[in-house]
Amino acid sequence: MYEDIVETVREPLVVLDADLRVLIANRSFYVSFKVAPEETIGQLIYDLGNRQWDIPGLRTLLEEILLQNNKFDDYEVDHMFSGVGHKVMLLNARRIIHEKMGSPMILLAIEDVTEHRRLETELKDYEERFRRLFETAKDGLLLIDKQTGNIVNANPAMVEMLGYGIEECIGKQLKDIGLLKDITDFNGTIRQLIEAGFINYENVFAENKQGQLVDVDIHMVDRAQFIQCNVRNTTERKKLAAQLLQSQKMEAIGHLVGGIAHDFNNILGGIIGYQTLMDEELKDDDPLKPYLGAIGKLSERAATLTRSLLAYSRKQVMEMKPTDINNIFMNIQKILCRLIGEDIEFNIKMSEEELVASVDAGQIEQVLMNLATNARDAMPAGGILTISSELARIDSSFIQVNRFGEIGNYVVLSVADSGTGIDTKTMEHIFEPFFTTKEVGKGTGLGLAMVYGIIKQHNGFINVYSQPGEGATFKIYLPLLLTKEELHSKPELPPCASGNETILLAEDDQALRNVLKIFLMNYGYAVLEASDGEEAVKVFSENSTVIDILITDMIMPKMHGDQVYEKVRIIRPDIKSIFMSGYSNDIIQKRGVLNDDVNFISKPFSPHALLRKVREVLES
Repeated sequence: MYEDIVETVREPLVVLDADLRVLIANRSFYVSFKVAPEETIGQLIYDLGNRQWDIPGLRTLLEEILLQNNKFDDYEVDHMFSGVGHKVMLLNARRIIHEKMGSPMILLAIEDVTEHRRLETELKDYEERFRRLFETAKDGLLLIDKQTGNIVNANPAMVEMLGYGIEECIGKQLKDIGLLKDITDFNGTIRQLIEAGFINYENVFAENKQGQLVDVDIHMVDRAQFIQCNVRNTTERKKLAAQLLQSQKMEAIGHLVGGIAHDFNNILGGIIGYQTLMDEELKDDDPLKPYLGAIGKLSERAATLTRSLLAYSRKQVMEMKPTDINNIFMNIQKILCRLIGEDIEFNIKMSEEELVASVDAGQIEQVLMNLATNARDAMPAGGILTISSELARIDSSFIQVNRFGEIGNYVVLSVADSGTGIDTKTMEHIFEPFFTTKEVGKGTGLGLAMVYGIIKQHNGFINVYSQPGEGATFKIYLPLLLTKEELHSKPELPPCASGNETILLAEDDQALRNVLKIFLMNYGYAVLEASDGEEAVKVFSENSTVIDILITDMIMPKMHGDQVYEKVRIIRPDIKSIFMSGYSNDIIQKRGVLNDDVNFISKPFSPHALLRKVREVLES
């Protein structure tokens, strides 16, 4: 009867006698442990299969059952069997009495739970990985019950994003913590989610616990029993996208402004040239002299406007020299005092150490005057204006927080006022050309645009910190020179001298070309003309033996000035040259022409400046 019962059980079973020898074993036992009946029956349990059943503690347990008439259930054994490898088993043992023999026996049932334990371990590992991902994810994560729509869990990122603690989130609906407040039929959303598998809500707002709006993208996924809701804070991404768009817009406007200024330079050059010619022809007591003087002053104002446009577009030539920034402050202190008026308290706080940067001093003075003028206008009832300088270090953490700059040491110029401040909307456009908050006729809108362009052209950075009613502080960062060089004073201009050499003048603007030709001829030079690059090469090849110097515009139709120069050098390697342009720094340097060995004059220039340049080059 025992044998029949034992054989019908699918799990491994053995019956042991009082000496713990095997009396009966079922087929499942033989198969599971790869042993034969002849090497099993009559053998001690712990000697079976090369003692593979010599399991620590098992013998003691079995002997206690025989002596104390007790049992054990689900005794877990994690053991390496020599015949079948690693096994995890649950052992169940009972003491029984044979009716005829009257001696005690043990019925030992064996349940193989190896695969079950493996799955449990994998599940535990999976749950641990999920928990770590859930808790360390940068996105906010929520688990939502499908049946009720209630939140059952929230991760720390979600808490940080919206300000609600985990316990505050659990049991609440999404709208209760400021998410998807406009969805009234959440059950309909669930049905749609189950049908599609996921739902996305992009460019929406969440409301945090403090009532502030947060830009978010929400992604909901069907996860069997729960809905997984991913919430990504897109505030910073949108801010960076807006900054990129603004930068691209400023760059596009810069290209447009630079092109306009270049064309205007040629027109202005012609006006200045003809005004200078007439001024030299008329006697000092001529009644037309004052009118010419007025034209000259207006031309100077127009040239300043052009420089402003070029400074904004970063296409103006800068005369960069090592300069102590503190000296610039001191040089314009009196001008600034007169500029801002007596009702404004003016403070200058200079760094005690020498701060040397490679700058165009005149342009930096213009920056400070523009900023001081704006500060004055922001304090109509008086206030405090403070200009200061200091040494600062820009590192990676500064760049990460402020979103601008490059690693290095900088001279920092600060212009701070106690005026009306600047609102957020104005801050978005503050450095754009022709943008102004002043009344019509009281501002060109080029002041801060010019400041922006000049600082960028100095490889620097500018930022403004302001709130309405709390004044404004403009901070300018200029790269500090590591080696301080000697500061050079500006040399006196030599007088204009005449000459008898032959000049090839290549300029595509006819009015400017004509006036320069007349002026050069008035000073004794012979002038050959060319209206574009190809014509310049042709004229030079026909007159190469008599031409002493080439004066060419850099940007011309058909062939640019640097290309003309390279071609005429093949004919005359020793030919002298002067390049003219209003584009200089941005475009010409990219062409690899504007360097220390190139003679260059920036438009608009006076004819006298060109005469001095011609003599300088011819006599070098």
